Amino acid sequence: MFADFKTLFIQPAIITSACITVLMLGIQKLGVIEPLELKVYDRMMQMRADPGVDPRLLIVAVTEQDLKKWNWPLSGEVLDRALGKLEASEPRAIGLDIFRDLPVQPGHEKLLKRLQDSDIITPVCKHSEKANPGNSGTAPPQGIETERLGFSDVVEDTDGVIRRNLFSVGTDPKDSCQAVFSFSWQLALKYLAVGGIQPQLTSNKQLQLRNIIFKPLQPNDGAYQHADNTGYQILLNYRSPRQIAQQVTITELLSDQVKPELVKDRIVLIGSTASSLNDFFNTPYGTGKSDRSGKIPGIELHAHSISQILSVVLNKQPLFWFLPEWGEVLWIWGWTLVGGLIAWRIQHPLGLGIAEATSILVLCGSSFVIFTQAGWFPVVSPVLGLLFASGGVLAYTAYQSKQEQAVMMQKVQEQKELIAQLQNFVSRSNDATTVAAITHTFSPITQELQTNTILNKRYRITSNLGSGGFSYTYLAEDTQRPGYPQCVVKQLRPASQDTEYLDILRRLFKTEAKILEIVGNHPQIPSLLAFFEENKQFYLVQEFISGHPLSEEINSDKRLPQTEVIDILKDVLQVLIFIHSYGVIHRDLKPSNLIRRESDGRIVVIDFGAVKQVQPQEQDNQTIAIGTPGYAATEQLSGQPTLNSDIFALGMIAIQALTGVYPKVFRRDINTGAVILPVESETDDQAWKYWWELAETTDTFARVLDKMVHLDFTQRYQSANEVLNTLENF
Repeated sequence: MFADFKTLFIQPAIITSACITVLMLGIQKLGVIEPLELKVYDRMMQMRADPGVDPRLLIVAVTEQDLKKWNWPLSGEVLDRALGKLEASEPRAIGLDIFRDLPVQPGHEKLLKRLQDSDIITPVCKHSEKANPGNSGTAPPQGIETERLGFSDVVEDTDGVIRRNLFSVGTDPKDSCQAVFSFSWQLALKYLAVGGIQPQLTSNKQLQLRNIIFKPLQPNDGAYQHADNTGYQILLNYRSPRQIAQQVTITELLSDQVKPELVKDRIVLIGSTASSLNDFFNTPYGTGKSDRSGKIPGIELHAHSISQILSVVLNKQPLFWFLPEWGEVLWIWGWTLVGGLIAWRIQHPLGLGIAEATSILVLCGSSFVIFTQAGWFPVVSPVLGLLFASGGVLAYTAYQSKQEQAVMMQKVQEQKELIAQLQNFVSRSNDATTVAAITHTFSPITQELQTNTILNKRYRITSNLGSGGFSYTYLAEDTQRPGYPQCVVKQLRPASQDTEYLDILRRLFKTEAKILEIVGNHPQIPSLLAFFEENKQFYLVQEFISGHPLSEEINSDKRLPQTEVIDILKDVLQVLIFIHSYGVIHRDLKPSNLIRRESDGRIVVIDFGAVKQVQPQEQDNQTIAIGTPGYAATEQLSGQPTLNSDIFALGMIAIQALTGVYPKVFRRDINTGAVILPVESETDDQAWKYWWELAETTDTFARVLDKMVHLDFTQRYQSANEVLNTLENF
């Protein structure tokens, strides 16, 4: 188990994702990603459902038409009349978002008296700006107690967008505005006070209403990095992208066109919506254009702030919440790991692209669902991490593949040289006496291993799967793994105990084991689990594939349709493309070496290698033939296989599947070289027909197979990739 964990943590996907996560966190800390995260935040805010206007609010707007009628700034008399009409309709609170630091006659004194006497009206003032030390702010109306004032200041992000709700700030004695709490907070408290809800301070100096604690925003909450959290701020949860509250104009109010029920028990806000006064702010609903798209008047911004406070306390609307720092690390690392694992497992460019796109959609979708529940998780960082990790694993895989290819080419060359040495050993002498001696020396050993035999102190033989020439194949149990999983043990019994022969065979065996270890990385090739020598016998242990051989599907009783045959070819060609990229030739493709895997129906190619077949044999020309008659190409039978020798064998399998005829009886037309098959005839003479005359296939596909099984390897397809591309274009 420890070994499994150790192997896990050295996987490229793990290492790469960990490195990319550290990189993304570093970039994130620098604030480089923050603008992108804020744009994603805005987009998610725009995508949320619109609950409509807040029925607890009413806005009395000063429009352009009102300015033409009443002029600007509105006189004290106009404002006093408006406030008087509102108070008569019994609202819970009135907010006057119009500065009155200077008198505007007529009626200024009368207005001041109303503001000083009323306990439901909240006037506004503005603090000095940090960026402009010479500006001391905007003072409140004269004679109003500080605790009854509300400041109109807002907090802009670096891109000028308002995303935060400011509740309170510290004051400067030099400041003209000494209000501690915001305009919106004061009005919300007046509304809640009617229901007996009063603000409290927790032991941590946090604001609390009922059982709701308004936790102040921290500099690194959400996607913020080193945000200015001066004062008491939370993230502003906008209610609606269209209209926050029902609106009437001040002219309508003064002309008695506003029904009292629109005012009763509501918070009424008086402020400007006229575009000429330029009291507009950027919101997450902006499009980024230079027009006023997404901008709202200051009075509506205050309405959003009030609506959030009321909804949190009275409607159980959640406050925005964020991952802790360790949770954010896990969140980014998790998605980065997904990208690494995808690139590690999926090699095909189209499949990789689809998998990555799907993962990003799931990431964005889940982030949006969380956002609808007031959770703000990073989105850009994990997306970039996923893509970077995928690219990193691909780069590593390409490098590893290049290194493996170099090793494989070296091993394949060693394999060829060792095969040649065995051939020379067999054919060293041409005289009859020596040949007879060699034949006697290399007589095959037929004794097989008994059931329950333990090999290498680990593998228990359970049954014999088959034998061929100088090799046996067994089904075994791995007694050192939980559950005793099944595996396949292949035993190569040397036909001679000659020292020189054993030395060559041993080196060939080790070379081939290395080749099998590399090609076993393909999902359609059994993995090599172990190789060892015991009592001068050689053993390979490979993954057991649960399924059935293709020989059960391809037989004389059944002819497969062209579509099924093409599917088989495509499946096997994927494997050939992989092994041929390393210069490896299978050498023995035939239906019994193609297993239909039970779990997914894919074709798994088994029985790789030449060791089991490179054994001295009694034959006239003393040439070691590797392959099965009927499927092996002529150049392979002469001891000179090429990569497209495997293509020849696969083509013969396809013709057999289409015709139901075993390749051993195939012949060649002396004029065309095409494959011909024996058929029943009305005369005693045996009749022959071209194979496609006995198969249900198209002319195009027949030409493909004819090219695959051409006698001259130079006239065949030169690569498995070429064959696959041809089939894909059908």
